[in-house]
Amino acid sequence: MHLVNTEDAPFKDRKVPSPFLLILLGFFMLIAFFTTLIEHELPWAIGDQDISTNDSTSFSEESARRYLTEILGDQPRVAGTEYHLNKTLDLKEIFDGIARNATLPVHTDLQLVNGAFWIEFGSPMVNVYHNLSNVIALLEGESGFNNDGTTGSSILVNCHHDSVPFSIGASDDGLFCAVMAETLAKLSRRSTKLKHNVIFLSNGAEENALQGSHGFLKHPWAKGVVAVVNLEAAGMNGRPSVFQVTNTRVLEGYRRTHTRPIGQGLGEFLFSSGIIPSDTDFRIWRDFGHIYGIDIAFIKQGNVYHTRNDRPELIQYGVIQNAGNMLLNFVRYIADDRRLDKPQPESSAVYFDYLGLFLVTYDNVAALLVDIIVSLLGFATVVYFMWLIGFRWATVFELLWSVLGRLASMAGGVAVAAMFMGLMLLFRQMRYLSLHWLVVPFYWIPYLVVSVAISHYFDFWRSKTQGLNSSIRTSQAMTATRLLMSLTLLILCCIPSMCNVRYILSTPLLWMSAASVVTMSIIRQWGLKAWEHLLIESFINLPSVMFAFSIAVRLNCFLIPITGRSGLDYPDLPVAGINIALAVYFASTVSGIELLFSRKWLWIVLSGVMVVCVILMFIPFSPYSDENVTQRHYWFHTQITSYNSNGAPTEFRSGVQIVKVDANNVQTALSAIRNSPLYLQDNQLNETARQLSETDSQLSETVELSETANQPNLTLKESDLFIINDDCENLLHCNMPSYRPGFDRFIRGSLFVQMSPPTQFNHSLELTNRVCAFDSCTLSFEMNGPAHNTITIWLRPNITLMSWSVRAAIRQPSIVQERQLFTIIQSTATYSETFQPMVFSISLNVPESLQSGDLVDISHHAHKIHHPEEFTDQYRQLLQVMPEYANIATFLTYRSNYIF
Repeated sequence: MHLVNTEDAPFKDRKVPSPFLLILLGFFMLIAFFTTLIEHELPWAIGDQDISTNDSTSFSEESARRYLTEILGDQPRVAGTEYHLNKTLDLKEIFDGIARNATLPVHTDLQLVNGAFWIEFGSPMVNVYHNLSNVIALLEGESGFNNDGTTGSSILVNCHHDSVPFSIGASDDGLFCAVMAETLAKLSRRSTKLKHNVIFLSNGAEENALQGSHGFLKHPWAKGVVAVVNLEAAGMNGRPSVFQVTNTRVLEGYRRTHTRPIGQGLGEFLFSSGIIPSDTDFRIWRDFGHIYGIDIAFIKQGNVYHTRNDRPELIQYGVIQNAGNMLLNFVRYIADDRRLDKPQPESSAVYFDYLGLFLVTYDNVAALLVDIIVSLLGFATVVYFMWLIGFRWATVFELLWSVLGRLASMAGGVAVAAMFMGLMLLFRQMRYLSLHWLVVPFYWIPYLVVSVAISHYFDFWRSKTQGLNSSIRTSQAMTATRLLMSLTLLILCCIPSMCNVRYILSTPLLWMSAASVVTMSIIRQWGLKAWEHLLIESFINLPSVMFAFSIAVRLNCFLIPITGRSGLDYPDLPVAGINIALAVYFASTVSGIELLFSRKWLWIVLSGVMVVCVILMFIPFSPYSDENVTQRHYWFHTQITSYNSNGAPTEFRSGVQIVKVDANNVQTALSAIRNSPLYLQDNQLNETARQLSETDSQLSETVELSETANQPNLTLKESDLFIINDDCENLLHCNMPSYRPGFDRFIRGSLFVQMSPPTQFNHSLELTNRVCAFDSCTLSFEMNGPAHNTITIWLRPNITLMSWSVRAAIRQPSIVQERQLFTIIQSTATYSETFQPMVFSISLNVPESLQSGDLVDISHHAHKIHHPEEFTDQYRQLLQVMPEYANIATFLTYRSNYIF
């Protein structure tokens, strides 16, 4: 049994001219474009005129947009501000209006609650909240209420209506709150009750490190919740994706009711592993409420996330309609599912969609079985190829040589793509932030060009001894690729933590294996010309190619914007690494077809393509060329004061900390300042000093003016600008403001601009009592401050915390310089005219020999996080010299360091 060799059919071995490689490359680019079109297809937006008043099954985008306008208003809804309170009351009125017009009973509530909980959000911290507000509506189902005021079985649907500073939060999370309101309105017009209650929660403090959801757990209605649908956003537009699952029955309901489902277990893996630096209320439902379900979020256009561009006018028509169709049908289905009568234990599943056309789900046991079977099928195609060629040692050796050739091609491609990455690091980084497609010429094509070149060189060497035509050598190379993929998949089956991501290999491998049987059988039966073989391989492998493109587009769509807020010195490193891996992944789906092309002119074709890539690499594309892509800035206008153990001030510093959250933002700020009228050059300073020295009165007048808080004209010199680095070794948080532990990773490398302090506001931390007995000391404090405060408790060596009055159990703290560090985030999450002081005490285990000395360093960081009306004139001047593309979230902060 053998296949056609070169001597049998010399005409059939005529290869495809190498310039046609460019056509093949263009074809695959076109397929990638169509893949994105298929995935992002949206339904037509439905207006009110298209739906009858009592229609309970059709979602109206027009109606939802009206809710969105009312929910958003025209300002950020930062928890603790007066505007947030006003919009919370407006949202309560929206729910009340729906209840008044409902056919079924709808109960509403405005929850005000205090609480505290320990959470590891980057670093361990205690989250303390006062006067937190949640807006809740309950659509009564057959399960109804219990005699004690709690509910029967209920489905929880959650969004959050607060926003981050200086962002109106249209997508995060106003859009889903509007969709939720319209879903409630539709379901309330049903003629019959659903089996379970449906609770629609709009929590008011998600951006306060998940406080709103934790507060809801104290509500009596929370006791009956059996499943949750969490609605979030890390981007805008497109179709929202399932990216966390803890209840497979709820996931099954999503699969059954959504005609165009989106969901990838890979996202869950990236999220849970910490690669994605973010969190959602889903953590609270899972870890604190033991409520399980699914987490759904928008991920496209992540550049607008938490920026001024998160505006309602940028939401495309059809986006709200699609989200509404999904939520309405989904909630209606699971609220009528008897299997959800009682809370289910946490469960996991493997899930992925194919181009948003359908969703595949199965449990972990089935996943292991499926992946092993697919791996064995891949091995079976290897055996089939050897049977067609003829079972002999020469066949095995040549196949192993082909495997080596595949590995050499991959290694060479990766090496050159890594060299391109090195070049990127020498020039301006993140040029792909506005133009995602640049990752293709920067990383994908260099990999493909070099791997094709090495593949041909290796084939030229082996073809001297093989005597096989190009079709057979191509089949042999593709068989070698399947052998490698099957072996990799089998190894991954031995790693349980990879269970929900192995489908990335098994899905294309399954199709490639089936396709290979078809093509090898055709070659055996009839033989093929090279161009015929190329066409068959290109088209028959399109399903696996499109799946690879789908994974690549989504990863880049989600992860590239994250580099703009990662604080990394070299954000191109993870982007390059991911895209080189994606290039290898895509190439594997058709690896080997390059051997169908002639080597004549091949080097010219490949060199031409590489030259184009190099030229593009040296074009200085701006990362912020798209008007909706901004450079992220976090600024702390601050005054930092340190006191000794007697309460006397020992050190004072004021100015603006420009946090290094974007790889370019510190340099951008420095350049903007140095090129602005605010900056005095050395020669200007000398001239100013000469003029000031003319009279003592002029000098004293100038000194007096420099000490005022609101100097009319800001002037800066080089000594006023310095990079924060040296103070980080011995000082906690580099002696800079600490908003919350997650921000601390951005401090080193930040820019500090010395200038006058921010507008004064009330803040203080006082020791009200200190008592020591035996081997313990108890210290009592009273803290006064604005809506947002951070307290760091840094114990001296050999001293430990035994207990405190904070309503959260003590867990493992951070350890800094071999000293325990406890961080308390405190907020008054709903505005009031006066903020009540926080009174707390700590009990320390202190050896008697240390009780007369200093026990603890405590810093009070008092923040006003959205108060532009309180900016000083000098601060406004500094803000005005920044480029238009800078998105500046600004905090007014007083940090006070105490020793007790």
